Amino acid sequence: MEPVIRNFRNLFTPEGPSARLVWLDDNPPTCTMTYSEINPDQTSAHHIHPWEHEVYIIKGAGTLICDGKDYPVKEGDAIFIPGDVDHYTLNNGGQGAIRRIEINPLMAAQQGGARTNGGMGSGKPPMIRNFRDLNSDTGSRIIGSKDGAPTYLMLYNGAMAPGSVSHPDGGGHIHPWEHVVFILEGHATIFCEGKEYPVSEGDGILVPPNTFHQWRNNSQHPMTRVTFNPLASEAAEH
Repeated sequence: MEPVIRNFRNLFTPEGPSARLVWLDDNPPTCTMTYSEINPDQTSAHHIHPWEHEVYIIKGAGTLICDGKDYPVKEGDAIFIPGDVDHYTLNNGGQGAIRRIEINPLMAAQQGGARTNGGMGSGKPPMIRNFRDLNSDTGSRIIGSKDGAPTYLMLYNGAMAPGSVSHPDGGGHIHPWEHVVFILEGHATIFCEGKEYPVSEGDGILVPPNTFHQWRNNSQHPMTRVTFNPLASEAAEH
């Protein structure tokens, strides 16, 4: 199967709605991915719903408000917001627009129905971890089941050096779950089932399950990405 590859620049309009990088029409098994921006002194939608959010802040800084409590957020932060929490993000960081990707379980797109200005929720706090705080205990898992994530984990894949490839011994790998990926910087090639596909900064990618694949950085610059996998992948080293 071929991967889905979409760059937010081809879909997103300033002041417009979120750009759907991976959506229901792509038949993702676990989650969708959108790109959005919050302009200075503006907020994201103020709402509450039964599903969780995972968010990665690409650029900018501000304040996440969850059930009336303030949590500072900034570039490089991975954020897990539990379900049934009233929340929104305010861009008061003085660093221009907040650029972010948001990952939701499929039920969010299938059901909708988030309540606007929903009032006090469950009171569960968000989990916020910056990629710079990853260590030997966390490994690349910037959000996982230990953080309360019920559906999928977030991996921060450190800079892939020019000329390097993933899983070089086998020429790639295959597994029964999908990858949903966002390229943070650089460009490279993903090899899927005998075909090569160029990818670059700003691309959202769905690699279908049971697809033999390999990342190859054939550029002159590092490539970094964040990856979202279903929780079943935590038990395996892939």
